[in-house]
Amino acid sequence: MNRHISLTAVALLVLGPAGAAISRDGPPALPTAGVPAADWHEPTLCAPTENVVWSCRAKKKTISVCASRKITAGEGYIQYRIGKPGALEMRHPETLTHPRGQFRYTLYLQGNQSLEFTRGGFNYSIVEDLRSPEDGIIVTKNDAEVARITCNGGGAIEIQRPDLLGIADTPYGN
Repeated sequence: MNRHISLTAVALLVLGPAGAAISRDGPPALPTAGVPAADWHEPTLCAPTENVVWSCRAKKKTISVCASRKITAGEGYIQYRIGKPGALEMRHPETLTHPRGQFRYTLYLQGNQSLEFTRGGFNYSIVEDLRSPEDGIIVTKNDAEVARITCNGGGAIEIQRPDLLGIADTPYGN
């Protein structure tokens, strides 16, 4: 096994998804989504009162996934946004809605993550790839790729206990 894969595996065993420490007691008891917008490393489409789950710049657009500061199994929201500040081209869902039934989170064995949703017959996959400096969105229809938006510096998808939010089957993702 090469050294890079070994180090990645050890980091995931010790830190878990999105850098969260895994304790002997198991996963965290409460879900969380994102970090305060003021703490994110670049401008986003999230309001100062929201958390940033994921965000990046692609050419002249910003793509952000924003969440309410408080999110539980029954309250709070996550929303995908693309465009420029004050001029959104799309948001999903249209209203600030709980993520259950709106998104699907997956953590893959190699540490990559995705947050997916379907809108108008298109499947949108926000992808965080550990092996590449480029993160982005892959858009498919009928299992065929129709668009790929790449961006640098997206960072990890910041979600803990997606199972409690109803967007994954297990505490760390599917």
